[in-house]
Order: sequence, then C-alpha cells, then structure tokens
Amino acid sequence: MKARATGQALLLRGLVLTSPLVAIFCTSLAAGRTLPALDVAVAGLALACAALPDSHAGLVVVVLVGIGWWATVDDRLTPWSLAAALALAVFHASMAAASVAPLAAKWTPAMSRRWLRRTAVVGAATCVMWAVVALIGDHRFSGNSLLLAAALVGLAFAALWARTGSIGQRSGAH
Repeated sequence: MKARATGQALLLRGLVLTSPLVAIFCTSLAAGRTLPALDVAVAGLALACAALPDSHAGLVVVVLVGIGWWATVDDRLTPWSLAAALALAVFHASMAAASVAPLAAKWTPAMSRRWLRRTAVVGAATCVMWAVVALIGDHRFSGNSLLLAAALVGLAFAALWARTGSIGQRSGAH
C-alpha cells in the first residue's frame, strides 16, 4: 500500500510550481511585457520541478527567469525586482525543503520552523540589499578601495556566520 502525500508536501510542491510564475508576473508588471516562449519554458520546468524537486531543473528555471528580467526590464530599481527576487527565494527554499523528504513524510513543527526561519533570513537579506541598491542607485560613486575592502570583509563574516549555522561540527576535528 502506498502512503499518501501530506498537506505540507503538497504545499511545498504548490509553492515550487507557482513561485516562478509569480516572478514572471512581476517581470510583466515591471516591463509591461514578457517573452512568451520563455514563460512557457519556465512554466513547464516549474511543473517538472514540482514533480521532481531534487532535480537540477530549478537552476534552469532561475536562469530563465533572470534572462527574461534582464531582456525586458529597464528600471533596475523597480520594487517589482524585490517581489521577483522574493518569489525566487520562495522557489529555491520550497524546492530544497521538498527534496529532503518524500511526499508522505510528516513535517514536525521544528522542521517547519527551521525552513521558515531560513527563508525569512534570505528574504530579509534580499530586502536589505534592495534598499541599499535603491539608496545608492541614483548616486554615482567613483571606485573606493576602502569601501570595497569593507564590503568584502563584511561578506566574509556573513559567509562564516551562515556556515557555522548550517554545517555541524565533526567530532574529533581540530
């Protein structure tokens, strides 16, 4: 007897299917148009990703949505870019979460909290980065090596912080 899919698994698959379509809709709102052939390809690949979330088709979806945005949107600071980015963050997190357990797996509250927290952190970082780009987008800054060095150090610390929270320590490692 085959086990039935849980509500959580179906919700994740639904998010995998719909979030790239939301990103395409945001592109349409930002540009006033989209590329229909690309939209059909994204929709088909999103369907494949919902069926097989542990495939590499998700990477192609993200690349195609990005190409569609790049080819059609002229205003890089539009708030629709934030909405599209958040839709892609939901897509990525949903695919990752759907790929860790079979359809019939029961999600514990701790598992749900962990994935929601990860998605919220990425969403918050996306919003902060969009705000920074929007703030400095109209100003023309000449190259500044001190600013570059500070940004690289900040990124290195952020990567180390993210790494310590996502990779467990091995016993006996020095």
